[in-house]
Amino acid sequence: MIPIRSVLAPTDLQPSSDPVLRSAAALARTVGAQLHILHVAPPGKEEGHSEYESQLATQVARCLDTSPSAPGADPAVETAIVYDRPYHGILVHAATVDADLIVIGPHRGSPLGARMQGTTAERIVRSADVPCLVLNRALSLPLRHVGVAVDFSMPSRGAAVLMGEWLPQLSDASDMPTLSLVHVAPIDDATTTDRLDAEVARIQNGDLGAPPIDGVRLEGVHRPGTSVPSSLAGWATDASADLLVTSTAAHRGWRRVLKGSRATALTMESPCPVLLVPPSLWRRSPIPLSTIGVAIERAGTGKHAWKWIDQMVADATSPLQVKPLASNAPLLQEAQDAAADLLVVHETRMKIYERLPADLRSLLEHTPIPVVVLRDLPDTPIRKILVAVDTGDLWYEKLGWAKRLIDRFGAHVTIYHAIDLSLSGRVRREPGGEFLPGSTAWLDAGVEDQIIPAMKAWLWERVRLAGLDPDHVDVRVGVQAPWFAIATVAQKIKADLVIVAAHDQRRAGRVRLSPVARATLERGTYSTLVVVDRARRIAEWGDRAPYSTRAEPPVEHSE
Repeated sequence: MIPIRSVLAPTDLQPSSDPVLRSAAALARTVGAQLHILHVAPPGKEEGHSEYESQLATQVARCLDTSPSAPGADPAVETAIVYDRPYHGILVHAATVDADLIVIGPHRGSPLGARMQGTTAERIVRSADVPCLVLNRALSLPLRHVGVAVDFSMPSRGAAVLMGEWLPQLSDASDMPTLSLVHVAPIDDATTTDRLDAEVARIQNGDLGAPPIDGVRLEGVHRPGTSVPSSLAGWATDASADLLVTSTAAHRGWRRVLKGSRATALTMESPCPVLLVPPSLWRRSPIPLSTIGVAIERAGTGKHAWKWIDQMVADATSPLQVKPLASNAPLLQEAQDAAADLLVVHETRMKIYERLPADLRSLLEHTPIPVVVLRDLPDTPIRKILVAVDTGDLWYEKLGWAKRLIDRFGAHVTIYHAIDLSLSGRVRREPGGEFLPGSTAWLDAGVEDQIIPAMKAWLWERVRLAGLDPDHVDVRVGVQAPWFAIATVAQKIKADLVIVAAHDQRRAGRVRLSPVARATLERGTYSTLVVVDRARRIAEWGDRAPYSTRAEPPVEHSE
C-alpha cells in the first residue's frame, strides 16, 4: 500500500488555480493527509515577498475553510513561497515536505512547446518519483468511475494497482466504484480479449506483489483506435469517467521531440482530470521472497554453506521454503520449475582479483531472477549489508531486497552512491532538484558543498520511498569510480553481503554483466546479491510465472 500522507498543491495565485487548491484540499481531507500550498515566484523578485504572501493568504481564504469548528473543515494548511523556476521549485519543495501526490493545473502553452520542452507536470513526474494529478477542472469526489490506460507493460500495471489501492479511499463506501482497464488497439480480436482478461485477473488477484484489489468493481475495456490519447479521451467522455490514469514514459531530449508524449497529449485532450504515474512506481511493490532455490551440494565444500543457509532460514522472522536444485540439470530451468524468487550458489574456486569463472559469469548474464553468490561466510547470518546505488531505476530493486533482509534478519544497511561526474552521469545540485549531467559539476566548484549534500538527501528520499527503517540505515556518498569504491567500502565496513545490479536491462536473453558488478565480484571475497530488473523475469519466463503474493509455506529442508 502506498498511502497519501502529504499533498502538495502549487498555485500561480490566479483564479484559474482555485480548482487546484479546492481539489487538493478535498483529497487531503478525504484521506487525512497534510496539505501544502506553494507559490513559485520568479528568481530576483524577493522584494515583492509581502505582496506574494498577501495574495497567497487571500487565495487560501477564498478556496479553503480551515476553521476547526466548521463541519467538514479543510485540513490544516502549510503555505510556502520560493523563488525558482516553476518545475524546479515544485520538485525541491515536494522533496522537502515528503509529498506523496502533487496536484497542479493544466498546461497553458502550445502543444508544440509541450513537445519541445515538456510540460511542468511531465518534468515533475520525470524526477519526483510520485504521482502528479493534472486538473483541467475540479476533481469530482467521491470517485465513481476511473479509467486506467493499460498496454500490458509493468508501468501500466503499476498504475492500475496504485489506483486499485487508492480508489476505495476516494469513493463512497455505500456505492462500489468501477475501475476500468482501458486498452487501445486498432482491432479487437480473441488474442487481445484474452490478454485483457488475463490482465484484469492478474491485477485483481495481486500478482504484482500488492494485496488483491478489494472494494472495487474491476473490468477490462477494449477501445478501438490508433491514437491512444484521443481514444482514451473519447472513452472517458462516453463513460462519464471522473478520472483517467496513465503511466508516463518519461522521454527526454530528442526522444521526446521526435516521439512526443502520450501523457502530455492526454492531459490536453481529456475531458476529466488525469493522474500521471511515474514509470518506475510499480517497483515500489514488495519484493517477493518465499522460495529460495539452492544450487549447492550438501556434501564436501557445500556442507558449511548449507549449515549457514539453514541457520539463516531458522533466524528469519517469517518462514521460507528452501528447494535444493539438481546440479546436473540446467540451473535456470530448475529455478523456473521451482518457482524460485532467489537463486543461491556457492563459489569456492575464485580468489580475490581473479576473473569470474566462465560458468558463473554466464549464469549472471542469463538469469531472470536475483542470484546470491556465497563466498566467505560469516559465523552468523547476514548482519551488515552494503547496497551500491546509482541514479537508474534499479535502486528500487536493490533497496527492496535490503528491506526484505532488514525485516527478516534485523540487518544494518549502508547505502553507497558513487557520484558519476561524466557526461553520461546524473547529479543533483540541491535536494529535490532536477537531475543534470554529471559533467556540469566541472563548471564550478560545487561538488563538496552542493552535489554531495544533494545526493545524500536523494538517498534518504529513496530510503523513505522504499520503506526502510532509518534506524537500520546509513548513507554514504563518494566521488571515486564505482567499480573501485564499492569493494573498498565493503571491506571497510566488513560487509557480510553486497547488493549490486547485474545490469540495467529488462529484456530476455543474454545481457553482458556490468563493469561495476564484475568488479564488485572480483575485488572482494564477501558474498554478493546480484539483482536484476523484475520485468526481466516476465520477459524471460512469461506471465505464467508472475511475481505474486504467494502464501509463505513452511521451511522445507533437503535430506
